[in-house]
Amino acid sequence: MIEVSEISKSFGPTRALDAVSFTVAEGEVVGLLGPNGSGKTTLLRILTGFFPPDAGRATVAGVRLSEDPFEVRRRVGYLPERTPLWPEMSVERFLGLAASIRVPERSVRPGRVSAVLRDCGLSDVADRRIGHLSKGYRQRVGIAQALVGRPHVLVLDEPTAGLDPAQVLEVRQLVAALGGRTTVVFSSHILADVASTCDRVLVLHRGRLVLAERVDALRREVVRSGELLLRTRGDRAALVALLGDVPGLRLAAVGDDGPGGLLARLLLADPDRADDRALEEASVEVARRCVRSGWDVLEVGPRRRSLEDVFVEILGGER
Repeated sequence: MIEVSEISKSFGPTRALDAVSFTVAEGEVVGLLGPNGSGKTTLLRILTGFFPPDAGRATVAGVRLSEDPFEVRRRVGYLPERTPLWPEMSVERFLGLAASIRVPERSVRPGRVSAVLRDCGLSDVADRRIGHLSKGYRQRVGIAQALVGRPHVLVLDEPTAGLDPAQVLEVRQLVAALGGRTTVVFSSHILADVASTCDRVLVLHRGRLVLAERVDALRREVVRSGELLLRTRGDRAALVALLGDVPGLRLAAVGDDGPGGLLARLLLADPDRADDRALEEASVEVARRCVRSGWDVLEVGPRRRSLEDVFVEILGGER
């Protein structure tokens, strides 16, 4: 559905994109993740035909951008970061205007408006002025106008920016529900947006694509730190002696964990074996030793890195 090959773009001396290549399959929901200034918005504006790249080529919905950018625009629904809405118009009237631009067949337009009102949860506010809506509902209106033409590809730029937690959840659910029916590409610098809605993630950093991976594969990376944590109560020296010779493990540190509590960090001796089974077996052995010695086991198991930890590592430690 989308094929990008060696796309580059500069603005004066600033290299916004540097030889970026990727593909997006039909019906896939792909998150474009990266810090502010990483090139996300520039890439989306190229994909939507707003301006051409300096080098490279892109095909969107079967159309080569360099050959017919206007046809690409007809096949793509776009929600920019700053949603272009007319606050004095009602929701239904505004979507009718969008349909008159995006839907050539006049007789089809009312049905398209009714469909996006329903799909975007706007039926109850169809008669209200856009300017009187909450920001979450205004964002829904923005997504609805992008969908009214039934685009092959939906492009969203920071769709949850500035929303409160409840509104963020609503937008995430709406985007996730589009998966399989519409190819969706949306940018964010908020990891939770991508992790909760996307099939795959593309990570941009300083204009370069540094990762293209499925979200479920990244979730597996969360448990692959090869590190176990043990919370217990007892004597530090005795705990060091107890855990100092566990097969396949290396005691990394023992520290205080509240009144009378201890927190031990253990590492797998062979980090290449840091899978679920190896970590489970190591946890069982640590717990067994503690129980046999009469120690209270408050918690034992793999240290689960957050997805944020994984991405900080991908970006070379730059938060």
